[in-house]
Amino acid sequence: MHEVDFLCDNIGMEKNYDNYIFDLYGTLIDLDSDEMSAKTWKRFISWLDKREIKHPDYITMRREFFELDKKARIKLTNEMGIKYPEIDIIPVYKEQFTKYGNSLSDSEIEELSYAFRRASISHIGLYDGVMEYLNSLKASGKKIYILSNAQRSYTWPEVLMFGFDKIMDDILISSDDYYMKPEVKYFERLFSKHNLDKATSVMIGDSLSSDIRGAINYGIDYIHLSGDNKAEQFYVNQMK
Repeated sequence: MHEVDFLCDNIGMEKNYDNYIFDLYGTLIDLDSDEMSAKTWKRFISWLDKREIKHPDYITMRREFFELDKKARIKLTNEMGIKYPEIDIIPVYKEQFTKYGNSLSDSEIEELSYAFRRASISHIGLYDGVMEYLNSLKASGKKIYILSNAQRSYTWPEVLMFGFDKIMDDILISSDDYYMKPEVKYFERLFSKHNLDKATSVMIGDSLSSDIRGAINYGIDYIHLSGDNKAEQFYVNQMK
């Protein structure tokens, strides 16, 4: 297991990988978001008010939301007995807004969840060269996957927005499985599902604590997109 030098003309020439496993945010998608800011919560309240959804002031709602989030994570940690659990955020929203006297369907809760997500985003876009690189891998017969620490209700609309559903061989989202990188079980889930060979697989991501530590713990090669080896340089370099 080793870190691959992204500066080579074609990383597939350094080692003959068959499977390329990508993180999503900070790796394929350039995202700036802030779930704590007053601006985010005031935008969210504006959306709620237009739909006549009951709520307290934003400071109370924000505090209660993160208290419920923390409670759910502690409960899941105790139940699963693993170090890196991941909750599904939808029940958190449902509990909170039911408390305020709203009667919302599951689809309405999902819509509400993504409204909060949109309110938190100041910038979202693909890094230069992402789709060109992914298409080049597919044209070479490689398999490409996303292994993301994310909430499905936040992430799936963005997957569709950028067309990843049409090009990736599979997309795993941590809230579906209740664990996240660097949890070895999360890597095992992907590799078992698709019968992947560790020796011909590489993890590409920006986070040392999740993507890279997870790859090391699982025993596969990795490319770390950080510092001078950042995503926008990586993809443009691969297409030269």
